[in-house]
Amino acid sequence: MAIGRTSVALLAVLLASTPLTAHAWGAQGHRVIALVADDLLDARTRAAVHELAGQESLADLATWMDEERFRLAHALPGSSKWHYDDIPVCGDAVDPCPQGNCASHAIERYRAILANSAADPSERLLALRILVHLVGDVHQPLHAADDDDRGGNEVAVTFLRGKGEDHVRQAHGQQHGHGRSLHSVWDVDWVHRAAGGESDAEFAADLIAEHSRDLKHLESGSFQLWIGESHALASAVAYGHLPGFACGQRHPERVTLPLSYQEESVQIVRERLATAGIRLAVVLRAALGGH
Repeated sequence: MAIGRTSVALLAVLLASTPLTAHAWGAQGHRVIALVADDLLDARTRAAVHELAGQESLADLATWMDEERFRLAHALPGSSKWHYDDIPVCGDAVDPCPQGNCASHAIERYRAILANSAADPSERLLALRILVHLVGDVHQPLHAADDDDRGGNEVAVTFLRGKGEDHVRQAHGQQHGHGRSLHSVWDVDWVHRAAGGESDAEFAADLIAEHSRDLKHLESGSFQLWIGESHALASAVAYGHLPGFACGQRHPERVTLPLSYQEESVQIVRERLATAGIRLAVVLRAALGGH
């Protein structure tokens, strides 16, 4: 897809602008996914990334779409909807990807641009930024599911926070997490908890070590299959194990997440971060001529 002159000018401004607040997996999750992928790149692909991105690492690129989300929406109308596929957990979607504005279509579109060595380098760099981010996004279960609540963004939750998860602690080392949505705890809180205090690099290294024997299995499949996995996890766990969840019924004013839900969700998030990084490496190797 060619980018118009006006869009190119706006994107040039974005590339030099100050970052905005992040969304989606959260900055930590996207950085960890990118670090996993970077470790699995071959020399040829890593060199191709460097040629396009200069001194920016994959981890730097991974958060750009969220940092520039609102300004990017003016340069590329519809891009705010590219972070997810709205697949209902109850019933069928009338159109899960209106006008092609969803993660699955954007991934396919920009994968082709990145793989086209004859394309303008600025368009290929944009495609790289988008792919590094969106391949991560589609592995978050609530970016592939919806219950008429914006992927859990309209479900208010509370939960017990463990030691070290907040700078304010109660006497027993735990406090209630208020003011959170179901979506935000999957994006941010469970990632933080899964990392267990490790740096992003340490966490990424652990994930690679844990899945080293599963690489061939995890690398396989199509984008649609990967999104389908996320949707299944959302249906079975993110929504399915949510207290009081039932199709056709609105959630209570605030849902308390039991420890069993938290523990199961954190483990899923850990596995999805690793899988996203492994598959991102596959996408980049294929698009940039690696092996």
